[in-house]
Amino acid sequence: MIARLEALLGIGRWSAEIYAGFALGRADVLAAGDLAMQEGARVLFGLPTRPNDAELRALSAPWSPWRGVAARGLWAYYTHVKMREGIG
Repeated sequence: MIARLEALLGIGRWSAEIYAGFALGRADVLAAGDLAMQEGARVLFGLPTRPNDAELRALSAPWSPWRGVAARGLWAYYTHVKMREGIG
């Protein structure tokens, strides 16, 4: 699915994963390249640095088949943390 979307001109991995998760409702899609999601994971898990795409994919493996649900939770958590810091 993601590969088919990426084959379209102008669609990269992040765009394909966001589309699959939101527009297509795929429950096991995680846009691990999303900076807000990476930063949310860093704060939530107390990591010394923001995980990169590969590290976040490895971290999220146990959440399958519900990584899309976890993604929404990470985005919400990121928003909460940034609002608390006065950045949102």
